[in-house]
Amino acid sequence: MIARRLKVDHALKALPEVDDVVHLREALIGASREDAERAWTASEAYATVDGRLVDASALEAQIEALAERARARVEGVLRHSVAALRALERGDEAAAARALVDAGEVEEDAGRLDAADACYRQALALGRKPRDRAAEGLALRRLARVARERGDLDEALRLYLGAYEVAMAQREGEGAVVGCQGVGNVYVDRGQWEQAREWYRRGLSLAGEARPSRELWQLYSNLAVVARRTGELDASAEWLQRAAVVVRELGDEAGTLPVENGRARLLEARGDHAGAEAAYRRSLEAQGSPVHRATVLSNLADCLLAAGKPREAEAAARELERTALVHGLAPLLPNAYRTLGGAARDRGDGEAFVFYEQALDLCRAPGSPPIELAATQHEYARWEAAMGRAESAAARLEEALAIYRRLGTEPEIERVEREMDRVRAQHSAPQGVEAGTGTSGDGG
Repeated sequence: MIARRLKVDHALKALPEVDDVVHLREALIGASREDAERAWTASEAYATVDGRLVDASALEAQIEALAERARARVEGVLRHSVAALRALERGDEAAAARALVDAGEVEEDAGRLDAADACYRQALALGRKPRDRAAEGLALRRLARVARERGDLDEALRLYLGAYEVAMAQREGEGAVVGCQGVGNVYVDRGQWEQAREWYRRGLSLAGEARPSRELWQLYSNLAVVARRTGELDASAEWLQRAAVVVRELGDEAGTLPVENGRARLLEARGDHAGAEAAYRRSLEAQGSPVHRATVLSNLADCLLAAGKPREAEAAARELERTALVHGLAPLLPNAYRTLGGAARDRGDGEAFVFYEQALDLCRAPGSPPIELAATQHEYARWEAAMGRAESAAARLEEALAIYRRLGTEPEIERVEREMDRVRAQHSAPQGVEAGTGTSGDGG
């Protein structure tokens, strides 16, 4: 029997979308290979992950490791669950709640948000009973984190506020600071900058600025983001400098990336795309994790596109794609394809839809954050408008807008509403009159 050339898109559709197969699906993408027959054709320029070929032998070689990963997860959850029962035998419901939080973290680390949510909710129920309610606050913060990962910002805000109130009632300073960060982060997600600033400053007052801590540099870094997004660029630079000082004092390597990334973003905000590009490229030269490299490549690709360098943006996006494929970072693939689509759009390329369709397929996979789908439809609409397809562009903008409104992300809502006005004007333009199809740099 002649072996078929099985492509990734066909293989993914053949596999069930169940939790036990999630990591196999991710491994399938990572173990795929380029189609050698296609590599020498013009269509290779439009190649995406769905057109890669499945390497079943390479995938089979990973089964033992995948099974061990699943076994370790199950064992971890079971051990923490038994620890919870032992704590209940001792009458220590707070310890039982903390053990169930540990079980939830194992599930969350594996991307199993429903299972994590269930563990955290049981921890919350137990954590409410003892006099020491610290475990209740911890469970609330973990539930809030899951809600935010799912894009349910209203629920995340409610839970973070609840966690903050519990921590304050218990006089648990660290928990209260983390609660402030969480509330501020949700407001940033929504683009409600003043509310975010208020909560980050509240966290600062609780953390105290005399003693270096990870919470301190995180708050400084977060305040730098708010200042940059509200146009206070000098203030943003000052907050970043404060964060850098604390990171150095602590020797906290985890703080290096957000601080350096913040500096590069600040250069972009000042219009210094060349400086930002140089900063991103320096960051790529440093030894870092695959996630670090992929994150920097994503930022670099966006920067190059904004700087009017579509060819260089394509190169960065392709490197991002390769990094994501090799290291199983599938959630970062949609941005690679959005950038490739944007570069094609800027060249007036009518085939860019290939990239947006691939991004949409990835965004519709189980567990993908809804904001990724909104961002993809938004960028797809900009290409549709550039191609003169006002009706299709409007439909995509409507879907993006509905998601942004559900999430409460104000800046994106405003951008899409402005673009919809332009698209409607284009659609209603008299025949024979060329309507403006381009968009200014306020999208994406």
